[in-house]
Formats: sequence, structure tokens, C-alpha cells
Amino acid sequence: MIANFDIHGCRIQVRCLDEDLLAQVRRDYSWFAADPLGGQPSHQIELVVAPPPFEALPPVRAAFTTPRNVCYHDGARNYIDYFGRALAVLDHDRQECTVHGTDPGLLHEIAYLQILSVAGQHLDTLGLHRIHALAGSYRGRGMILMLPSGGGKSTMALGLLENPNFRLLAEDTPLVDRRATILPFPLRIGVRPGEETGVPERHTRTLRRMEFDPKTVIDIDFFRDRIGAATPADYLFAGQRSLGMVSEIHPMSRVAALRSLVNHMVIGLGVYQGLEFMLERGAVELLGKGGVVASRLHSAWSLVNRSRPYRFVMGRDPSKNCRTLAAFLDGERASSGDAGSRAHPG
Repeated sequence: MIANFDIHGCRIQVRCLDEDLLAQVRRDYSWFAADPLGGQPSHQIELVVAPPPFEALPPVRAAFTTPRNVCYHDGARNYIDYFGRALAVLDHDRQECTVHGTDPGLLHEIAYLQILSVAGQHLDTLGLHRIHALAGSYRGRGMILMLPSGGGKSTMALGLLENPNFRLLAEDTPLVDRRATILPFPLRIGVRPGEETGVPERHTRTLRRMEFDPKTVIDIDFFRDRIGAATPADYLFAGQRSLGMVSEIHPMSRVAALRSLVNHMVIGLGVYQGLEFMLERGAVELLGKGGVVASRLHSAWSLVNRSRPYRFVMGRDPSKNCRTLAAFLDGERASSGDAGSRAHPG
């Protein structure tokens, strides 16, 4: 059985004999489903529900270790050992990855991350860079809200989706090109288990994860009719959490906005990079000689100059934060001469 995906020109094919496991991967990337694929795949992934064949591996030494795995390099091949629970074998010449393991949940997570890694590398070469943020359009005007992991992007996205004027582009890692256009990158939306979302159970799953606590994810298909098209970035918000109930938006200098973009986009804090899926030398070349950092900086600079930057102080009431942002984007502000740059409490 096969699942095909086309992620902005990166054609990925996943093969698996376990129909339920393959269905989980399809749900993750349903927005990019492509049947037929429309050309030869750029990368192929095979998931094998069977014990990892460690005895067949060459006696190479570990190159580096991450909290998820131990990585080995052998010429054009990478071996990624998930501490005995699973094994991923990457052939960089053939652009193939085969994953063995007896835990379908773990294989599902590895496949999800491998697709993110492959797509991220491809998108970087095209000048389409991921930013750790929530992005959408409101009444046709593009907005990006940068928040750290656990900062409330999912809650804000679900709240904004209740507003008919809002269209989602991405809840976690939207794409930005060199002209400061936001492109859609809609994936599953993750919330805390037990959190009330109003989404029917058939569109949710609770997943175990290697490094973190379990997470409940919402299928992006549930919001398919609320996904927006590519749009220029008009507003750039740097979110700042507050222990109080204040929710307000203040103007922000372009220097401060660029500093936030360096973290959330250029360095990519919070953006899954998947270095274990690349050759160690290849990763250095990709980030150095390949010019990816320079390209990300160019896009960040374009974004700062194209959009209007603001600091968004977000209090403990998520609904109030949503109202504050919607009111700001609706233009419901004081009518003084500097109304376009004043604070707007919720």
C-alpha cells in the first residue's frame, strides 16, 4: 500500500503493508495528498513492522546522539538507532529511507518527522522558509504570530477559526518566501489531552511521543474549508506571555522584530530540523555553502520591511487574547491621529 504527498514540489511516497499505520501518516499530511503523484518521487519511505535487523549492520561507530536516537554514518548511508526500539536506514544516493520496528506508534512518529525533514530541506532550497509561528489571513490581510513552543499557538488558532473572517495558513510552521508572502503549510493541530476543542472525536487522535508527553492532535481535514491561499504578510506579531489578565498590542521596532525572526526563522528555534536524517557533513554544507542561512535572513528582512511589527502581550484568558487580536485586525481602535500604532486592550 502506498501514500503519496506533494509538498510544494517535494514529492514523497510512503509504502507500508500495515493499512492502519499508513492511514495515520495520510491523516497527518492530508492537505498535501497527491494521487496520482504526478512524477517520480523525490524521496521514498518504507515502514516495516518487524524487529530491526541490527545484526546485518556494519560495525561503524556512532557519529552523534540526540535525545531520540543514536546516529551512525557509513558513506552514503545513515543508520539511526532509536535505542533498540526501531531502526531507520537512509540511503542518500537513492533518496530512500527504510524504518523497521515493532511499535506502530513509534514508526508513525518517525515517518512524520522524516517527511518534515525531507520537506524542510527541499523548501529551504526553493527559498521557502519555515517560521515557528501561527499564520493566517484576516479579512484578506496576512498575519504572523510568533510564539515559543507551548506558548498557545494551537489555542489561538482554534479560537480564531471560530471567527468567519479568519483563514488558517499554518498553526505551527508557515512558509515565507523572499517577497514576504506567506504560503500555507497546514498540518495536524496539537492540543493537550482532555482540552475542550469542540471537534468531533473521529477527527482527533491522542499520540504518544518519544521525547514529550502525549498529545491530542486534530486532523487538518476538519478545517479544510478554512485553509487560506498564499497571501502577503501585512502584520507581524511577537507574542509575549503574561501572568496577568492584560491582553494588548503595542508597536514594535523593526530591529526588535528582526531579532525575534532570527530566533524563530533564521536559527529556527522550535522548527523541527531533522539533522539526524542528514549526513553530518551534508548538514554543514547545507547551512553554510548552500546559503540557507543567508536566504533565511533575506526572507526575514523582507518580512520586517513588508509588514507592520507589533508586540502582542497575551494574558491568561485565551478568549480575551483572540478578541484583542480580532479587534486589532478589524481596525476597532481609537480614532486619534496615531490610531494605527496605539495599544489596543482586549
